[in-house]
Amino acid sequence: MKDPRRYAAHLVDHYLGARLDAAGQAPGLRETVIDLVVTAIPDHVEPLMRMQLDLLTHPSSDRFPDAYLAEQAAAEDSLQKAAAGLRAALAQAGHLVDPQAFERGTAARLRDDSRSALRAELARVPRPLTRPKALEWSLDPVPWFSDSRQEQEPWPPFGLASVSGLRTLPEGTLAFARVDDGPHAGWVQIGLVERQRTPARRYPDQPARQVLITVGLETADDDPPTSTLPISRAPWQLWTRPLRRLAPGLTRAEAAAEHLSTTDQALVALTDAGTTPLIDTPRHRNGPGLPPYVLAPAASIVAVLGLEPTDGICGFSLSDAAGEALICRQWRGHLVHDGTYEPLLPSVAGADLIIRPDLFTRLHDTIGPSRCRAGLNVHHMTADRDDHISDDEG
Repeated sequence: MKDPRRYAAHLVDHYLGARLDAAGQAPGLRETVIDLVVTAIPDHVEPLMRMQLDLLTHPSSDRFPDAYLAEQAAAEDSLQKAAAGLRAALAQAGHLVDPQAFERGTAARLRDDSRSALRAELARVPRPLTRPKALEWSLDPVPWFSDSRQEQEPWPPFGLASVSGLRTLPEGTLAFARVDDGPHAGWVQIGLVERQRTPARRYPDQPARQVLITVGLETADDDPPTSTLPISRAPWQLWTRPLRRLAPGLTRAEAAAEHLSTTDQALVALTDAGTTPLIDTPRHRNGPGLPPYVLAPAASIVAVLGLEPTDGICGFSLSDAAGEALICRQWRGHLVHDGTYEPLLPSVAGADLIIRPDLFTRLHDTIGPSRCRAGLNVHHMTADRDDHISDDEG
C-alpha cells in the first residue's frame, strides 16, 4: 500500500465521521484514531481483508460482501482505544471536566450502537400498497426488468412521466394515502421513500436502472423549489430518546407550534441510521443489519404532539397517552439476479412514516391548511455499471 495514512484517514472518516462530529471533534481524537489504524494495517487489516474477500465473494464479483470487514473492525477498535484515554488527555491539556457526565455523554456519542439495526428488523413489514394515487403506477415493482431474454417492458416505466417535474402534489394533504387494513387502518402516510433498482447485467445485456420516489409532509407559504427534496435530516435517536434529553431547547409545545405555523420546512426526515443517502456521497459499507432508509418526524412534530418513544420491545414507534401515535415501517424484497454467481438481490427497498388520523388532523390545524404541502420528488437513472448510479440524480 503506497499511502497507509491516507487510507487510514479515509476509513476513519467513512466509518466514524458522523460519531466524531457528534462528539464535537475532540482535540486530537481523530488523529490518534488514524495513528492506531495505520499501525494495524500491515499486520491485521490487509491480510484479514484479503482472506475475507476470498471467502465471502466470488472471483468474478467486484461487490463488497454485506459483512463486518477487517477495515471497519480496525477503525472501530482504534476509536474505542483512543476514546478510553480521552478524559486523561484533556486533563493533561488543562481541560478539567466532570468525570461522570463526560464519560456518559462521550460514550453515548462514540459507542457503536446496534439498536438501530435491531429496531429495523422489528419494523419490517411486507411491502405495503400504501401510496398516493399519483404513484399507483409504481406499485408494480421494476416492471422493466426480466430474468429471461423475453421482450423487456418500456423504460422509464409507464406513469413516471405523469409526475416528472412535480415538486408537490396538487391535491395538497388530501393526496396523502391512508393505510387500508391491519392494526393501523386509517393511519395517514405522511412520508415515503422507495428505491426500485436493478443491477447491470452482461447476459442478457441490461444496464443498471433506478427509480427513486420520495414523498413528505412540508410546511411552506409557496411551493418549494424544484431542486429540493421533500425530506430533511435527523438523528435516528428521535425514536429511542425523549426529546427533552435529545434536544432540551425544542421541547416547548407552544414554541414548536409557532415554528410550524411560520417556518418553511420538511417535516419528514431521513435519519443517519440508514445506509443509503439521498445525496451523492461515497458508497456506504456500514456492516450488516442496517436498513437502506429510516425515516423520522421532525423534532417540532414530536414537541407539538407531546410524543415519547414507545415502551417495550418495538421497531420505530412514538406514543402519546392514547397509545402508539407515529410509526416508521421498513420493507425490502422482490429478488432479482444480476447474471453472476452472486446471491439474488432485493430490487425494492423502502420506508414510510404513518401517523394516527386524529394526530394528523391536529397537526394539520396547527400548521394551517394553506401552508400544508404534500411534497414529491421522483427521479430515474440509467448507468452502465451499478456503482455509477447515485440516489439524487434523475
